[in-house]
Amino acid sequence: MISFYNESFSLIVKKHLVFSIGTKSPSIKMETKMESDLPNRTQEEIFPPKPTLFGVLNITNDSFSDGGKYLQEDLALAKAKSLMEEGADVIDIGAQSSNVKAEPISEELEWDRMKEIISELKKENVAISVDTFRPYVIRKALEIGVDYINNIRGFMDPESLDLLKGVNRQSTKYVAMFSQDHSIKASEFSDLKPETVVPLALEFFRERTKTFERLGLADRLILDPGMGFFLSPDYKVSFAILSKIKDILSEFPNLMVSVTKKSFLGNALGGLPVEDRVVPTAISETYLWSKGVPMIRTHSPRSFLLAMKTWEMSHGVYSPQRGLQEPGPFGTSSYRP
Repeated sequence: MISFYNESFSLIVKKHLVFSIGTKSPSIKMETKMESDLPNRTQEEIFPPKPTLFGVLNITNDSFSDGGKYLQEDLALAKAKSLMEEGADVIDIGAQSSNVKAEPISEELEWDRMKEIISELKKENVAISVDTFRPYVIRKALEIGVDYINNIRGFMDPESLDLLKGVNRQSTKYVAMFSQDHSIKASEFSDLKPETVVPLALEFFRERTKTFERLGLADRLILDPGMGFFLSPDYKVSFAILSKIKDILSEFPNLMVSVTKKSFLGNALGGLPVEDRVVPTAISETYLWSKGVPMIRTHSPRSFLLAMKTWEMSHGVYSPQRGLQEPGPFGTSSYRP
């Protein structure tokens, strides 16, 4: 018996002598049997854990995916609850768009758009991330006790870092994103290339880690490689990050990645509009999960979780603890780890 093994299955080849009547000598045929050992193994032995999912709530008038849909408080709150029903672990709230064509609003308006939503969600003990690069909004969010500050500029400005010095007793975590110029929004111009983006992102991550170590906050730092126009209009630059994600994780395991409906997916697939990027997004997110990315920011938690569950079952893994459950806490089907 010859046994071959890889991570997904074992292949056992059994040799049998088969005698053919009326021939001068016996002939030998090879019979193969596929014996999957997956039903006897636990999910944790085969796949990474379910990632923490950050559900995107844009309270803006010009976000590329859903600008203008959730400016009213009741609609924003309903969207947040819908994301929770879909399986989001954290609601990531942004009130200032960072897409290429976005116009800046005042920092006071940015905070006014989200403060009541945060207050309502905190009453339900919902984990909250505030997506902002402005010190004023960061300070307000810290004062109200949010769980995450998600900063597309990577806390590169001294004023934001100064705010963090006085709150090291809080449990808030900080997401520092890499981008091609650390500006306040994405750009249609970039010097990054597929062969340079990963080394530069790693260099940025190392520098941010040292900075947060000096603040005594290294254990609360989450790093984001940025994607789409934050890196380059060339879709190959974003795919270069994806192709090397295991290498990035080997040095920086506390990683959050957001590919959700981004331009690089549309551009790579012939100019898909935003509404047609759901499938490419779910596939990319499933790839990230399979490589061990622990946090994923997404517009559609349910699409990812359905893809993840299908991938598991396609490998012979049926885990009730990781199944789609009905009903969810707000009355619709949901996925629970």
